[in-house]
Order: sequence, then structure tokens, then C-alpha cells
Amino acid sequence: MDRTQRLLRSLTKGARIIEVGPSFSPLAPKRDGWNTFVVDHASREALRTKYADQDVSRIEEVDFVWQRGSIVDAVPDDQHGTFDAFIASHVIEHTPDIVTFLQAAQTLIKPDGIVILAAPDKRKCFDFYRHPSSTADAIEAFCQRRDRHSVRTHIDYALNMAHKPGGEGAWHGADTRPISPVSSVSDEPNWRLAAGLPHYTDAHAWVFVPASFQLMILELAAAGYIDLRVEEVTEAEATEFYAWLRKGREPLPQGDLQAKRKQLMDCIIIELAEQSRQITASPFNTAQSAEDAAARLAEAEFRVEAIQAVLEAARASTDRRGLNRRKFQGLIAEASRSIPSTGPETVKHLVLLTEARRVLGLPHGLSGAAFEAREPKKQIA
Repeated sequence: MDRTQRLLRSLTKGARIIEVGPSFSPLAPKRDGWNTFVVDHASREALRTKYADQDVSRIEEVDFVWQRGSIVDAVPDDQHGTFDAFIASHVIEHTPDIVTFLQAAQTLIKPDGIVILAAPDKRKCFDFYRHPSSTADAIEAFCQRRDRHSVRTHIDYALNMAHKPGGEGAWHGADTRPISPVSSVSDEPNWRLAAGLPHYTDAHAWVFVPASFQLMILELAAAGYIDLRVEEVTEAEATEFYAWLRKGREPLPQGDLQAKRKQLMDCIIIELAEQSRQITASPFNTAQSAEDAAARLAEAEFRVEAIQAVLEAARASTDRRGLNRRKFQGLIAEASRSIPSTGPETVKHLVLLTEARRVLGLPHGLSGAAFEAREPKKQIA
């Protein structure tokens, strides 16, 4: 099942759909027989000019032009509550006021309608170094009735943008190639000015991992800002995750609500920990951890072998009169010469000499050469 089939799996071409911001990549294009009404920020002609470097043949006639405020203001009142599905692919993260966006979705769909979203997963795109957005962020934007991105959004978006080699801004979750920030702090004045321009200047205002998105929907609904619930959230292998929302918040008792919030909060921490596996030096990097574990195991084996050599030398040098120190030293020197002078096996030298000194009661600071040449002072009874 491809991406489009996954997202539209519950719909038939007879369903009445409103698709927001499809631009040159609609999910349910009219030309394929879908009963779709398109909402976008400009007319088809303007979009064809703006995206001239793309396949403009895929840009469809725009039914409702939406540039600021709520989407419901761009759609005639008699069409509110008439849509079987509200679809938005990589749109929700761009809207300045996510609460108003979600309220519009629930207003436009039928009581049994569905909201279908595809959104960037910060672990797999250029938002990699940004922190997940919170419910508090969403409520603040709503209270401020934002229709433009804030100074903070523009600075955070630009300052923390990151790419993989070759300028790639989206990737597979298992991609461990190095990732680097792309912007210089010296450009900060330009980002600050972007918020003051008279026209909309684009940015990712909302940053999610799957669990943080679910937590925001749960908390916004519980606080009375929206009347939606998450039906399902599914991760994609690269770049994004998918979400299906239905009308009607979850009627959870306070104790159950708190338990679910905690569960999602824990999941956020786990998902962010999973993100760190993409960093080669991370202790959570599976390949690196396996390598380290193998190295530690080999070192432990070398230490055991060195201790065994000391014990064997001690046994071979001991008779009824006690330990023959000269013989013991000779056997240790011989064992030491058999150890490679480079590589991980050299740890045997350190353990061999340390344990031999312990047997002889010699100072630990004595060098290997001095140990080999040292004359015994007395026999150990």
C-alpha cells in the first residue's frame, strides 16, 4: 500500500472531500475522479507561476482561496459540516494558529467525518534539532489570534534548521549520516525582520514527534479548545507521520486522563531517545553500542587471560619452601613478551604486571622493564 492509499484508505471517490494546500501534489486530485474541493493560498494561475520549477500540470483549480484567518471564513456557510473528509498534507505545521486550524477542520466535516493529516516527524527532517511544540504554545498562539509567524518562530525555525549531506532536508529514521545546522547566527536580524513583513512569510511553526502530536490533541480537547480525538497515528519510515482524527473528544475521567497524559509524555521521551540513535557518537546508536560492547567483552577476555597467566606462573614457581620469586619474574617476563605490542590485546600487559606486582608485594609504579630486571629480596615463606 503506497502513501496515498494509506492516507485515503477509508474513503471512496464518492466521498465529499476538502483538501487544504495541495499545491502541485494533491492527495485526492479531481482529475483522478475524486470529489474534492481545493483550498489554497492563491488561485491556480498564481500557483502555476509560483511553482514553475515543479510539475504545474498537477496543480488543480482552486475552489476556495485562503490567506489569513480561519479556513471556515473562506468556505461558504452552507458548506460547513458537509464534508466527509478534511485532508491536509504538510500544511498543519505551517499554520500560525494550530487551534483555529483544527477548529476549522471540525467545523467543515460531517459528524462522522474524518480529519486526515500528514505532518513532518522532527526526527526525520530539517527540524531535527528543534524542541517539540507544546499545548501551551498552541494556546498562546490562539489567544494572540496569530495570522503571521512570531519572531520566536522565525528565529527558532532558521537557527535550528539542519541538513544531511548534500543539503537533504528529509530522510529515513535509520540514517546515521552526519547532520549539521545550516544557518549562521549572524543572519539573525533577517529572521527577526521576517516576522514584521506585511505579507505572510513561511516557517514551520509546529514541531512534532508522533506522541507529542497526540498529547497536544488530547490536552487541547480536554481543555475545551477543540472537539476532536485521535483515532490513529502511524509512523512512516521517512520524513513524516500520519494522523486520523474524529469528532468528539475522549470522555475520560480525570484519573484516566492523567494516566494517558503520562503515557504520552513518557512516549515523547522515548521517541526523542530513538532520534539520538542517528548520531554516530550517541550511546543509543545501535551499531556503536554493539561495537562498544564487543570491545568491552574482548578487553574482559584479555584481562581474564592475563590473570590466568599470573596464576599459572605462581603455581609453577611455588614449592614447599614458598614462592621462587626469580622464577616467577622470569615466567611473567616470558608471558609478557608473547603479548602483541599494539592493538587491544595490549591490555594484557597492564593486567599481567599489575597482578604480578600484587603477588610479589611490589610498588605499582614500577615499569615493566624494571620488573623484569629486579632481583628478588627474599623468598616468601
